[in-house]
Amino acid sequence: MKIICRYIIILCLSGFAACMAAKNRKTASYYRENKEEIEALRKTYDQLYNHQPFSAGFTDKSFRYYVMEVTTDSLRYIFNSEKNRRQLGEVIKRFQYDTTALRNLSNMLSDTKCLWLSKSSFYVDGQRETVTYLSFNSATTESPFVENKYYILIFLPHPITHPDIKKRIQKGDLIKIDELVYYTIGNRYR
Repeated sequence: MKIICRYIIILCLSGFAACMAAKNRKTASYYRENKEEIEALRKTYDQLYNHQPFSAGFTDKSFRYYVMEVTTDSLRYIFNSEKNRRQLGEVIKRFQYDTTALRNLSNMLSDTKCLWLSKSSFYVDGQRETVTYLSFNSATTESPFVENKYYILIFLPHPITHPDIKKRIQKGDLIKIDELVYYTIGNRYR
């Protein structure tokens, strides 16, 4: 009986390790295969973001319903094309976004199967660092009792050599794809 339990445990552990290795390769290859499209997406996003900060993406896996989160100095507005398409149009007009660039951004998000695109800030030794990240849902599982996992690509503006960041890399929380691109796997896509 003990021998059977050991074999089962070894099989489970080796299966888990194989799944983790496949996830690592899948995200890195996704980035490399779509690098030009992702860079064009980031460039368009940065141009629009510099006009008025926002995040954007989709609320569904079919990429039909667009969501936009506009950030001002005092408020954060969230608009969803599934719930109120007219209101989303009004906010685009109010903040004077380039509608052609927004349409291109939406198409690029859909083409690259990106669910969410945003920026996040944190402080390292008193200095504010801002990174761009995009998330996509590729870590699918067949089990109905396992929550969704999302791959999140993180783009650094420059190398960050702080010991806390290095610890996260060593622990495997952040996996390096190239000098300024990392990824992680999370429970939420935003």
